Amino acid sequence: MSRNSDDVLRCVCTVSGDRKEYTVAIESIVKKFFGKHAKVIRKKSASGAQNYDYEVQLPGNEAPKSEELQKVHNLCRIKAQALLRELDPLPKSDKGKGLVQPPSSDSEKIPQPPATKDRPDTIRIKNIPVTYTREVVEIIVQKEFRSKPKIQSLALHTREHLCATITFPKEEYGFPTEQLPKVILARQSRSDAPEIQYDADFLNFTTLYNASSERLQADVDIVAVVGLGTHAFGTFRSTTPGSHEMWLRDFLPKDIPNTRILLYGYPSTVSGGQSMEKVEDIASTFLNRLTLLRRNTSTRNRPIIFIGQSLGGLIVQESLLRAADSRDPYEREIFDSWHGLVGFGIPIAGLNNPSLIEAVKSQPNKVLIGQLCRDRENGTPSVYLIELKHRFESCCKRKERSSSHAPEVLYFWERHYSQPRTRNGIVGEKVLMVEDSATPGARNLPLNSDHSGMVKYSSRSDLLYEDVSSNIDGMVCSLAERRDVVQSTSGNESFQRGDKIINGPSAPKRRGTFLSEDELETTLA
Repeated sequence: MSRNSDDVLRCVCTVSGDRKEYTVAIESIVKKFFGKHAKVIRKKSASGAQNYDYEVQLPGNEAPKSEELQKVHNLCRIKAQALLRELDPLPKSDKGKGLVQPPSSDSEKIPQPPATKDRPDTIRIKNIPVTYTREVVEIIVQKEFRSKPKIQSLALHTREHLCATITFPKEEYGFPTEQLPKVILARQSRSDAPEIQYDADFLNFTTLYNASSERLQADVDIVAVVGLGTHAFGTFRSTTPGSHEMWLRDFLPKDIPNTRILLYGYPSTVSGGQSMEKVEDIASTFLNRLTLLRRNTSTRNRPIIFIGQSLGGLIVQESLLRAADSRDPYEREIFDSWHGLVGFGIPIAGLNNPSLIEAVKSQPNKVLIGQLCRDRENGTPSVYLIELKHRFESCCKRKERSSSHAPEVLYFWERHYSQPRTRNGIVGEKVLMVEDSATPGARNLPLNSDHSGMVKYSSRSDLLYEDVSSNIDGMVCSLAERRDVVQSTSGNESFQRGDKIINGPSAPKRRGTFLSEDELETTLA
């Protein structure tokens, strides 16, 4: 292969053995990291007759920094070791003697590869019959994956089905998702296989927690929507090595148990994105799916608190605008049920990320990115964002007029700089991705984190989580207080159970800070 004298050539990996699988895997990693112009050169290594060096060739003006090269080297090395485990597995135990037979010589020893990830994979299981217990689900998964994963959540998703999330043992980090296509394919060939569905993409809605599954009353839906180019589950997951914890699933139900927590994911790939969708399109799909889910679970009138991360916040705002003006009475109920919005780095005044515009300039998804980013020359937000801000402010006032109370809107803003990547994968200059923007009627609070880290918490004692969960709990409490006021001033109390409205004195009183005169007398007696 010829190359110019100005080209940069760097070794990224050395492997043992002549395998095409190594070449395919390393080329994939290099091109994803450095861009399509990067080339991979394979040649005999001087370190041994059976060893091969893989070098990456970049144009001279795109020389990688040493830390970037080290990251690629680590990724390639880990992937090569994972392939080594798949292609040449370690010798199995001799069950008769209880010993592992050693190789005949040092040259035949196969090194034990390290884990491919520092955190466990999480897989979603949907379409689980409502009659299945946790033990039944564990047995099915253990049989199909030949592993012993842990069920982290099992919640009622629809009237007939449950939804679960599972993680795998430490020694299998990374491998379950690689095995997933094989498991799915094997299930399709079995007529007796339970009609459950596995995936690791977390698209559409995932029920992370449902108070009804715990024999509690679910008073409010908390609906979280992720941002641009992110994984729905991974967006809110702890970054602590070895941790499987995700605060919406593992922390918030302990602090606010009378809820149903829904996670919404959608395809929004940045690099190589081929979709021409705009914010309005994503919002329409989201609104339709949320409406159908609440209809199918008889929870049409349950109050909603939305959580929007970055673009997810804009999707929520656009959805509420559409629901408010919808001719569909079921969509209109989404607007009527809306109680609060908690936003994390919502780009109300635009994303400050010039490299993002450059990365998609020749791709169909440049329309969506153009809606989100600031103008590269004058730094002003897009026309769409300016109009959305004014429309949403009017929407909040309209909500106050129609329901006698204003929706609770809280925006969290990052206070650390982020380092976005350039088109070829190189880390760019530090920028404040989203700056706070004064919005009438909304509260604004800073979070001591960057754009991504502001929704990732390590534990329930994490200071960021305490700030966030306390404010969400405050919204839930104010909802309960408002409901208490309505019930205590009404001559005929009522409450909702499923899709039925139960009237009369049998309706239970809700606990809150407000006390009616009868309750006050009972308390003081």
